[in-house]
Amino acid sequence: SLQSADVIKVVPIANNGSPEIVKLEKQVSIEAFKNELHLNTSDESFERKTVDKGSTPYYWFLFQKEKFFLTKDSVQPLQFPVDKDLSHYLSSKGMETESELQQAVHQFGTNNMEMVPPKFSELFIERATAPFFVFQVFCVGLWCLDDYWYYSLFTLGMLVVFECTLVQQQLRNMAEIRQMGNKPYPIYTLRNKKWNLLDSSQLVPGDLVSLGRSEKERLIPCDLLLLRGQCIVDESMLTGESVPVTKEPAESILDDRSLCLDTDAKHHVLSGGTKVVQHTPPQKVGAGTKSPDNGCICYVLRNGFQTSQGRLLKTILFGVKRVTANNLETFLFISFLLVFALAASAYVWLEGTKDPKRSRYKLFLECTLIITSVVPPELPIELSLAVQNSLVALHRLFIYCTEPFRIPFAGKVDICCFDKTGTLTRDEMMVDGVAGLDSDNPNEIQTVQNCGQATVQKAILKATGWTLTKGEAVIPPSASRAQHHPLKVFVRFHFSSSLQRMATVAGHTPLGSTDTHYMVCAKGAPERLKEMLIDPPPFYDKVSNQLAKDGFRVLALAYRQLGTLNHQNLRALKRADVERDLTFCGFLAVSCPLRSTSKSVVRELLSSSHHVCMITGDNPYTACHVAKQLKIARQPLLSLSQTGQDWSWTGIDNDSDCLELDLKLAANKPKRIVAELLKQHSICLTGEALDYLRLSTPKLLPLLLPAVSVFARMKPKQKELIVTVLKDRGYATLMCGDGTNDVGALKHAHVGVAIFANAPETLPSSAAAKTEPAPASAPARRQPVSC
Repeated sequence: SLQSADVIKVVPIANNGSPEIVKLEKQVSIEAFKNELHLNTSDESFERKTVDKGSTPYYWFLFQKEKFFLTKDSVQPLQFPVDKDLSHYLSSKGMETESELQQAVHQFGTNNMEMVPPKFSELFIERATAPFFVFQVFCVGLWCLDDYWYYSLFTLGMLVVFECTLVQQQLRNMAEIRQMGNKPYPIYTLRNKKWNLLDSSQLVPGDLVSLGRSEKERLIPCDLLLLRGQCIVDESMLTGESVPVTKEPAESILDDRSLCLDTDAKHHVLSGGTKVVQHTPPQKVGAGTKSPDNGCICYVLRNGFQTSQGRLLKTILFGVKRVTANNLETFLFISFLLVFALAASAYVWLEGTKDPKRSRYKLFLECTLIITSVVPPELPIELSLAVQNSLVALHRLFIYCTEPFRIPFAGKVDICCFDKTGTLTRDEMMVDGVAGLDSDNPNEIQTVQNCGQATVQKAILKATGWTLTKGEAVIPPSASRAQHHPLKVFVRFHFSSSLQRMATVAGHTPLGSTDTHYMVCAKGAPERLKEMLIDPPPFYDKVSNQLAKDGFRVLALAYRQLGTLNHQNLRALKRADVERDLTFCGFLAVSCPLRSTSKSVVRELLSSSHHVCMITGDNPYTACHVAKQLKIARQPLLSLSQTGQDWSWTGIDNDSDCLELDLKLAANKPKRIVAELLKQHSICLTGEALDYLRLSTPKLLPLLLPAVSVFARMKPKQKELIVTVLKDRGYATLMCGDGTNDVGALKHAHVGVAIFANAPETLPSSAAAKTEPAPASAPARRQPVSC
C-alpha cells in the first residue's frame, strides 16, 4: 500500500533509460502546505505535525530529474503554469510574498540543470567488472599459487594503473564538455515588488524577469513567456535552423484566451538554451514593472530539466543504458578458445593421474593454467593501452570521448547519418542574388548590386552593403548614395511563421522637400506573397519552384508606394492595409554553403562502403540539393508525398516521375517494394511520410529506412526513431550533429559525434603542430566534437 511503501520501481518506456528503484516521498497536500509555511520544512517532525492535523497526504517521487505524483489509479507529472489565461500572465507582479516564493520552490524546485558526472569509483568498478579484467585477476591468483609472485603482482599493478588512467581521462573529458554548457548568471528578477539581481539558477515558475541581448552572448536560462517588448532569437541550438526567429509579446494578442504552447510557443515563448540576438524594450509598462536594465519583461513558465532544453539534455543522461565493454563478443571469444583448452587440460589430467606419485594439487594447478593460457596474459593490458592511446590521440584533435567503450564500435559502423545545417553546411547564410527580374530569362540570378532601386531596398542588408542604425535608419554605402536614398523604418510587421511573411513601412525625405514619402517593403514565402501582388508575372511559380529545387531558400520581394501620410494615419495602419496591392520585384535566392571538408569526408565514407544519409529538419528540396552536391544521392530522387487522400512517390527533380504506393503490396511484399524503388532511384522521406508509414505499413518501414538517402522535415523525436529502428535492424550506426535537437539521435547511435558551437578559436600549439595544415579555403576556426 502507499501508506506503508518506502520505495517504488519505475520502468520507463522503450529507449528512454533503465528501470530504477527510487524513494517514495509522502507529504501534505499543496493546499495544506500553504497554511503550514511557518513550519520549518527541514524539521524531522514537519511531516508528522502536518499529517496529524488531518491534512491529506500526497505521494511523489523523483525519476530522471522529473517529479511525479502518485495516486491509486495513475502517475501524473508535475504540472507547470503553462495553460493559464493570458490575463493572468499579463497582470502578474512576480513573487510578491515570501510564502508564495517558498511554495513555488517547494513545488517546482530551482532552475538547476547541473549534470553531475559519475564518481571515479563508479567508473572504475564498471571497468573492473569487465570480463578481461576479471579474467586477468583470476590468472594473477593462479600464478601466485604457483610461486609467480613478482610477475603476477607487477602485471596486476600495471593493469590497475592503465584502468585508472583511462577513467581519469574519461572524467576529464566529461568535465570539459560540461564547462561548455549553460552557466548561471545574474538576471534582474521582480520579487517582493522590487527588481533585484538574482542568480539565474534561483528562478522559479511565476517569476518576472528582465531579458535582453547580452554582450557576453549568454543563453536564455529557462522557458519564458514574452509579455512586453520584442525579441529576435537564435534557436539553432534547439531546432537546427540557422534563421533567427522574431518573438512577439503576449500583450499583442487581441483575444483573452488560455495560453497554448503548441501554437503560441513559436511566436511568444523564449526557450531555454536559445540566444537573444536583438531586443526592443517595451514602450509602455505597468507601474513598478519597468526593469532597471530596460529589457523585455518575461514570465517564467518552466525551469530546470523541464524546459525545452532540459528535456533534451535529459536524453544525454538517461536516453540509453550506459555502454560498457563488448561483453557478449568477449564471452563468445573466450568460450570458443575454452573448448580447445578444456580438451587439452582434460588430456593432461587423465595422463597425469595415471602416475599415483604425482601431486594432485600441482596437477590441478597445471591444468587450470592451461585453460587460462588460451588468452595471452598481455591482452587485457594491450586492450586498455589501445583505448588509452585512442583517447589521447582524439584529445589532441579536440575530440572528447565521454564513453571510451564506444571507440571499438567506430570500426564496425554500417550507416553514417549527418545533420545538415551547421554540420554539412555552414551556419551563416549567403545571398546569391535576385531572380525573376528579366522577363526573357527569369531564372537568371543577378547580383544584388546590379538590381534596381526597388529591389535593393528590400534585399538583405549585409549583401547590399547597407547598414541599420539604432534609430531604425537604413543607410546605403557612400559609393551608391547618389543612386539610393537612405530610408527610415517607421512601422514593422514582424515575420510570422503562420503567415510566412513580414512587412515594413519605410520612408525618406527627398532633397528640397519637407514631406516624407512612405513605401511598403514586403518579403515572404512566394506562395503567400503571390496572393497580395497586383500582377504576378507568368513565370512566377515556375521560377520559384526551380530555385527551391536548386537548393536555394527563396523569398519573394514586393513593394508599394504610399505617398505622403500624416503621423496619425501612419500609426493607424493595419497589417491588412499594408500587405495588399503589391508590386513584384524579384526572388531573393539565399543559400547555406557547404563546409570545406564535407565533400572529402562523405566521399571517403562512400568509398569505404558505408551508407551515408542526411537527417535534417530543413525543406526537402534544399536537403535533396545538398545530397546531390555531396553525392549522397547518386540517382534521381523520389519523395513520398500526399495528394488528396492518396500517397505516391513523386520525383524531386521531375514531377512527372511518379509511382503509386500500393498499400496492399507494401503490407504483403515489402521487400519487393523496396527493391523496385532502388533500381533507378534514391529515396527522400519527410517527417510526415515517416509517421504515415509507421502507422499504415509497419512492415515496410524497417526495410525502407536503411535505403533512404535523405530524411527531411524531421523533428527531434523522429531523428531518434530513425536511429533506433536502424539499430533494431542490426546496423551499426553513426550520428553526427551540432544542435540540441540532435541529442536523442546522437545518444541512441552506436557512435554519436556532437559538434560544439562555442569552440576555442585555435588548437593549442602542441596540437596544431601535429596536425596537417588546413586548406586555404577552410575557416580558421576549429570546432571540437564529442563522441
